[in-house]
Amino acid sequence: MPVKAKGSVITGEDARSKITDNLVKKSDLTVRNIEFVLTKLKTAQFQGSEFEHFYQVWVKLSAKLESLKSNKQA
Repeated sequence: MPVKAKGSVITGEDARSKITDNLVKKSDLTVRNIEFVLTKLKTAQFQGSEFEHFYQVWVKLSAKLESLKSNKQA
């Protein structure tokens, strides 16, 4: 039996964009996500001005992680 699509069928870049938008809207970074990124950042090599950007991202992610952990405990 053939499958009948309801509505319009989108493909390619439009489909990727819609899927990505839905994932971002429906989810936030979890403790596990942030810990993973922080662990990977520790092992990366940074040069010059990249280190400054790394530090800014590190501080923001660390603050978000602490916030999520404290919300779980409350």
